[in-house]
Amino acid sequence: MTALSGQPLPTTSTAPRPHGTPLRGLATTPASSTTRGRFGRMFRHVPVWSQSAKDLAELGKAMVQELEGGKIDKPLGEVDDDENTATLDDGELRLPAGYTYFGQFVDHDITFDPVSSLTRQSDPDALTDYRTPRFDLDNVYGRGPADEPFLYEHDGLHLVLGDPVSSDERFAGPDLPRTSGTRIAVIGDPRNDENLIVSQLQCTMLKLHNRVVDRVEHDTHGSGLSTDDVFKLAQQEVRWHYQWVVVHDFLPRLVGQDVVDDVLATEEYTVPGGGTVETLVPRLRFYHWQEQPFMPVEFSVAAYRYGHSMVRPSYAINDRVPLPVAGVTDASRIPIFSHDADPLHNLNGFRTLPGEWGFQWKYFLPGIDDAAGPVDEHLPQPSYKIDHVLARPLSTLPDSVAGRETVVSGMPKALAQELAVRNLLRGLQLGVPSGEDVARAMGITPLTPDDVFAEDAVELPDAVRERLSGHTPLWFYVLREADVLAGAAHLGPVGGRIVAEVLVGLLHGDPLSFLSVDPTWRPTLPSREPGRFTLSDLVNVAVHGA
Repeated sequence: MTALSGQPLPTTSTAPRPHGTPLRGLATTPASSTTRGRFGRMFRHVPVWSQSAKDLAELGKAMVQELEGGKIDKPLGEVDDDENTATLDDGELRLPAGYTYFGQFVDHDITFDPVSSLTRQSDPDALTDYRTPRFDLDNVYGRGPADEPFLYEHDGLHLVLGDPVSSDERFAGPDLPRTSGTRIAVIGDPRNDENLIVSQLQCTMLKLHNRVVDRVEHDTHGSGLSTDDVFKLAQQEVRWHYQWVVVHDFLPRLVGQDVVDDVLATEEYTVPGGGTVETLVPRLRFYHWQEQPFMPVEFSVAAYRYGHSMVRPSYAINDRVPLPVAGVTDASRIPIFSHDADPLHNLNGFRTLPGEWGFQWKYFLPGIDDAAGPVDEHLPQPSYKIDHVLARPLSTLPDSVAGRETVVSGMPKALAQELAVRNLLRGLQLGVPSGEDVARAMGITPLTPDDVFAEDAVELPDAVRERLSGHTPLWFYVLREADVLAGAAHLGPVGGRIVAEVLVGLLHGDPLSFLSVDPTWRPTLPSREPGRFTLSDLVNVAVHGA
């Protein structure tokens, strides 16, 4: 069984690997008795969980969204009970669809493995030569203009963009830069081309860097700064704004501001003369490392895979592409994945962006400065609820994401293309503790079996339900916890705490993050609301220069 999260390739590779290519070092975690390496455990003393692979396959198959009237979705503007319509205090959607793919982008950033193919061969378990997980946008910058000049313009400052796909700037994109005559993206991390949404988000981050370079050049004109100094200033500004969005916008929406305030506390200390200084102090109760941060399997294989539940079965992308798409009979919008070879029938990745398909981010995020259109009252599209039900296209993943293979003896190879099954089997393979055991280790009363496997929510054979009761796979537990305790609007106590501590902990462990260098730093780029900087603001700066 291969892992769902794909191992990034050196940018000189000539072909993308499937999304299921294992992350280097992940498979050694169960047998590891050391704290060294890319991956590790948060709860090292909690018993390793084990279950029948066939039972997990049954559970995974029970997590697939049912068709309604032969459709995988509802038309834009029509009530859809699967949508997460929860709002913030100001009435803004809590988790519009853009945050689903920002979460995927973040995952690719902190699991990026930029080593050479020779290093992969000499250190396949990533025990001695590996990159500590950080929010440093290496998936955008690669190894920098000196080592990977093909990612950059000739000035060594701006990142290369792809070709526009329309003469109308609203729908022009552009696409990612690609090698001549091929579909292969020339980007820091090829995984950011695995679907068109994360591909367009990657392109937006390239544009953000270029906008910030222009600002820095303007602000430092005549100062005598070298090209390298200008690049480093721009890179730091982009990274710090991105990090701010992760911990002060994305994370509160996902786990709740109260949890963020507890994990990243505001504290004062006294200085000579009687004055006080206010600063941010991480308070990590469960995520600890000895030498440098590692990636906990409880996070990477379970809690952070909450995002798979947020994926919609289909999306509208701009005011130009007509819906429903001609030739697509089972969807009212564009399916996120399908096996249809027609490039206009899905949002599959690892290919060029079709003409007129440049994304308008107002379809995915609030407060975007896109031109007005005919369906704006129904925008942005919400993400799907955080619960145990996965959108139907995720049960038939295309070959570019997951190929057919035997993952459970005696069961069809097509099972490998069911995302829920893949996730559950990955947790089994890596010995991830059960949800109930992790809850108890955190001092939290676990959900009851009746809550986890409620008959009106999860259809399972009685024998399978009985064998799994009290020993729930952590990923499934996190999803059920969100549904039962948070109304499927955000993560619950166990999942939320794991995600919050790891994201804040990684920022704390990065010696170059704003939290380490200048914890009193605040965003300097324009925003919709003074004192608040969000993902929408980041996109507005990138796309519109606002």
